[in-house]
Amino acid sequence: MGEHVDLMDPDWREHAQTDAWLDPEQARKRRTAGRRRWWLFAAFLLVLAVGTTAIVLAARRPAHDAAPPDPTSVPDVAPVDLARPYAHTPADIWPKGLDGITSPAPAAVGPFKADAVADAYAKVRHAIAAANLDPAVLYRHDTTAFLAAFAPDQRADLTSKLTEKPSKDGGFDTYVTEIADGYHLLDAGPRTFGTLTARVGDNPGELAVAAKYVIAYAFDDPHPQTLTSPNEIVTFLRVDETYVVVTGSRAAKSSLGLWLDGGQSALSSVGCAAAKEGYLTPGYANPPSATPSTGEKNPPGYYDPKYPVPTIDDCG
Repeated sequence: MGEHVDLMDPDWREHAQTDAWLDPEQARKRRTAGRRRWWLFAAFLLVLAVGTTAIVLAARRPAHDAAPPDPTSVPDVAPVDLARPYAHTPADIWPKGLDGITSPAPAAVGPFKADAVADAYAKVRHAIAAANLDPAVLYRHDTTAFLAAFAPDQRADLTSKLTEKPSKDGGFDTYVTEIADGYHLLDAGPRTFGTLTARVGDNPGELAVAAKYVIAYAFDDPHPQTLTSPNEIVTFLRVDETYVVVTGSRAAKSSLGLWLDGGQSALSSVGCAAAKEGYLTPGYANPPSATPSTGEKNPPGYYDPKYPVPTIDDCG
């Protein structure tokens, strides 16, 4: 396991990871997918004074005179309880698993009937779970279920991309979330918050679904008594991406089904060394730094899908 963080470097440096995209004409025949990922880990401040309790935020079920967690930030200093790891974070009130990613009641969208829209939402939800929540991909780095979610033509493209190491042009980590060996999530499980919204696609027979969501991962820690902030064990994955369901007789049989049509993402409170290799680890995996915290909050887009995905990080 990595060293605990006492004082973390709070400087934010831009770091962009771009994907290779096909031009529009090529995309009509064979879609490529991916998402740009940026990393940011929060600044931690070691507080030894007894007065620390004065800044404690509310628990998941706060008293009537206590404020609820800030939905767009995580405090630099707050009590950490492995039995309730999301306390004092936006994820404290999010549903467990995929239930926090919601969609409107299925209704007709353009030429697509309500049942087709419902099917598209179901396909997208399955793909999100296969990419980011399935223990097989998280721990065993097995992408079989993820690949099976897509149309055969894109499956062939994705198979090769999932063998690529992270780089400025993308890599396997732009498609799936894999936890580094030696790290494990707590029984509380991941939590989610976000929305799916359907619209008519850009080409005939295409139904597009915009997915905007956040996933929170709570990591176990063998030394919980040293923790000073939930930032050290809770990592947030923020994603905006578009899926397309291809239907109709105009498309080749091998192109029918779900496609991932691009997007971008960001990580916060993450172990940087592993992130640069494409793997997820908690913030406590970062080495100590003598740089004091500035007290500046992370952009709210790390925690709330109504804000743009941030493009700055500490791992550059």
